[in-house]
Amino acid sequence: MTNTINRTFLYETHKTMGAKMVAFAGYEMPVWYSSLKEEHTAVREKAGIFDISHMGVLLFSGPNAQAFLQKVSCNDIEKSLNGKMVYSMLLNESGGVLDDIMVGHIGGQFLMVVNSSNKTKLLAWFDSVGLEGVTIRDLVEDYGFLAIQGPTALAQFKLATGKDYSDTKRFSVFQDTIQGAECWVLRTGYTGEDGLEVVVSKDNMAPLWTTCVESGVQPSGLGARDSLRLEAGLPLYGQELSETITPLMTRYKWVLKFDTDFIGKEALLEAKEKPQVWATVGIEMKDRVIPRSHYPVIEGGEVTSGTLSPSLNKPIAMAMVKPEYAAIGSIIHVEIRGKSHEAIVTEVPFLKS
Repeated sequence: MTNTINRTFLYETHKTMGAKMVAFAGYEMPVWYSSLKEEHTAVREKAGIFDISHMGVLLFSGPNAQAFLQKVSCNDIEKSLNGKMVYSMLLNESGGVLDDIMVGHIGGQFLMVVNSSNKTKLLAWFDSVGLEGVTIRDLVEDYGFLAIQGPTALAQFKLATGKDYSDTKRFSVFQDTIQGAECWVLRTGYTGEDGLEVVVSKDNMAPLWTTCVESGVQPSGLGARDSLRLEAGLPLYGQELSETITPLMTRYKWVLKFDTDFIGKEALLEAKEKPQVWATVGIEMKDRVIPRSHYPVIEGGEVTSGTLSPSLNKPIAMAMVKPEYAAIGSIIHVEIRGKSHEAIVTEVPFLKS
């Protein structure tokens, strides 16, 4: 039995541009066009554009949509009602993370962005929770998703499209007509930089991408997206987050709003009264060796994500460690190819804005 590999609406465009394509989350996606370092640097210094159509984008509507989303979300859904995207997590009954999401309210509906690798699982879970009075629309057949990120992203998007979003707030969400097409615009990102993400119809994906590239925005792939998010200390599901990791073990404990009711609340109320077994930290390696995902921490735990930071030119990583080693300045050791290498626990994000 073979697994089906999906392609985004920009697949042919990526191939024409010479992108290196890889399988990721069930899609054939560009990992880079020129080089990871060039694309990473472009986003840090100017602006880059990413095809992020592998992400799941869902629309929730109906009289019970808000109550349903509050039941499955551990953050306060009411915070999204003023046109704001809110970061949250969906939890199982034990408090483990089913997915981390962004959700916002717009036009009487809720827009939710989920990880593609979790979408099928989540849709089945939503059904099991109970969808009476709730309608879910999966936008995958008709829409794609673009991210334009970097300190000059808004200025270059204005140059490309004539749309000026400089007065919009970070994390806002709104609808607008771009190049004649109705779009959802999110002032969000996964790079640690300013920018926006645009849900655009499939027929308008290539024209919008091309317009941005021709105006000087750097085409960028998943390689740069990963190194950018790691420098910013942002989690990746399947590495920093999973169904056996609770928010109490992460850097995102603030996402838990215990004054609301959500699935997993009772388990977490009980767990937070006990000593935690693991904590998530950032580390820098003393030697010029790269710690990779699942490399063991000798004192206990493991690396969850690691890279040679293009901006800092040194090896950095996120790791799960025992709480007694979580303080800034603590020394731990990572086993890399059978040898012990010293690392220091450091502040996150690694790259200070």
